[in-house]
Amino acid sequence: MRFTRSQTADLADSLDKAADDKSEAARSGDAHAANPANSDLSRRQAGAAAVILRGQASDMRADAAAIRDGVNPTDLGY
Repeated sequence: MRFTRSQTADLADSLDKAADDKSEAARSGDAHAANPANSDLSRRQAGAAAVILRGQASDMRADAAAIRDGVNPTDLGY
């Protein structure tokens, strides 16, 4: 698929927004994992989810930056 400049800019903005949302969710997971009132299992799960969410956010920000630098979104799987 060929992306217009407008579509490319919108995709990069969307990826940044999604990365922000994932980062916020990771912070929430960290808070849950740090709360001793939560069960050990729940805390471990929240901590693991936070790690995954941070990785996804990082990947999305990298894709957004690459797209803004001229990489074709199709080459990145979009």
